[in-house]
Amino acid sequence: MTDAGKTSFSYEFIRQIHKSRDKFDFTAKLLGKLYAHQSVREIRRLHSRYAGFRCEYDYTKYGLFLYPDAKWNEPLLYYTGFGADHRSSVIKGFSTTVDPSARDAVRLFRNCVLPKSAWLPESLSHYGQDWNVFGTEVVAAIDNATDLTANAVVLMFMLNGVILLRMPPRRGDLKGLIERTHYSLETRHISHLPGYVSRKYVGLDPRYKRVRERAKRNARLTVAEYEAKLVEFILEHNRSAHPTLLRPRSDVWHEDAELYPPCFPIGRKQIRTIFALTYEVTLTRQGVEVENLHFNSPELHSIYRTYSGKVHVKLYPDDVRSVFVFIPQFDEPVEATLTTFELDFPISLELLKLLLSRAEIRYGKDGDWTHDAGFAVLDELRRLQTDPVTRTPGKTLRTDAQASTHATALPVPKITSQTNQRFDISALLKGSEIE
Repeated sequence: MTDAGKTSFSYEFIRQIHKSRDKFDFTAKLLGKLYAHQSVREIRRLHSRYAGFRCEYDYTKYGLFLYPDAKWNEPLLYYTGFGADHRSSVIKGFSTTVDPSARDAVRLFRNCVLPKSAWLPESLSHYGQDWNVFGTEVVAAIDNATDLTANAVVLMFMLNGVILLRMPPRRGDLKGLIERTHYSLETRHISHLPGYVSRKYVGLDPRYKRVRERAKRNARLTVAEYEAKLVEFILEHNRSAHPTLLRPRSDVWHEDAELYPPCFPIGRKQIRTIFALTYEVTLTRQGVEVENLHFNSPELHSIYRTYSGKVHVKLYPDDVRSVFVFIPQFDEPVEATLTTFELDFPISLELLKLLLSRAEIRYGKDGDWTHDAGFAVLDELRRLQTDPVTRTPGKTLRTDAQASTHATALPVPKITSQTNQRFDISALLKGSEIE
């Protein structure tokens, strides 16, 4: 008792009382069981039997201001998604994007499952020999982000036979490995790059506006340059010692891979139907329409004579030249090609949609350019790759940036218009009796 007649307690006494109280029961009575399960309930640590059994996926909370390509004079805030093996803690793959979406989640899972030489840029493909971590896991842990929980992404995991663990909100400890991996890469490497913004300052809080503007002014790297550095950072991380097993992480993965060999889809049909976006559309005489793009084939047209109901279309986001159509009562999918125009190289969905929008703005919505849409698309691609940066009316800055990043990886096309092409009469009559 004090002189004023008030009772005082020591800190240790209060700590013991707080420790002995059932926090879950107290929180459940005060705020409800749902909040108690998300905030208080202790869940035991989940163990993996071997490397490759479980993988955790998430995007970084911090960001990095990068230029989409060398022509851009305004950097944008990019995020990087990683997939990490739970037992060996090796990084299996990554995906860099300015606006995480379901398409980026599909790319992230594909990059973790397939060998690295299958998706790395040509300038980085030689790293695939050292970064030989791949394979489909049994269990995948994700959070409640809209890009990772989209229907197309969940269906992709199910088609691979992966058990999906969707963690409740505010429980990052249930996938603590990927959070620790983000923190390790951030503190060791990413925080030293120009344009880095920590998770505290990322967002729209006006109090930290000057911090974000300072990082934006310091930006120097393009997306391609950043990914080249990131591959080296990942290799260094995989070669470093595991904090518990005290052996290189890559060695732990390879030792378990000898006992439990990894498996992954092979073949063009499997890859393009598993790592794809799924659409439910109606089969018509013109084929199927997905994302305002028309696809058809002779085999699909013959099926329309007996069936014209709902079908499921698989669209590979990095190559929209063709799709695979799953039709009820048919065991094998039917491939349908893009009927609007032909392309000699793969093109991403984001890039093609932007090129069509720019061509429509340039030539008019009802112009004759639709009769030679291939020429218009290639012309817009060449302009996007070589001309100074111009915004696309009606499109966001992030949409332009994502398309410019994809266009940088493509060769500059040689444009030949079919409508304006001149033919040599002697060449046409060569070998005939008229010659």
